[in-house]
Amino acid sequence: MRCEPRDADGRIASPCVSACGLDERGVCRGCGRLREEIRQWKAADDVARLDIRARAELRRSAVGLA
Repeated sequence: MRCEPRDADGRIASPCVSACGLDERGVCRGCGRLREEIRQWKAADDVARLDIRARAELRRSAVGLA
């Protein structure tokens, strides 16, 4: 199992890389999250956060950003 980064509260850290900007599909050019995933992040539990991070990584890989 991979060790995921944690924030100051001990929760799974946001994949945000401070390069925000949504493309025409509503995907952040920096972290690869969808607009809705960005909205959901704060309230998401760690299981949901891991799922969001994994999907964002796949999106970034698909466009050669990972």
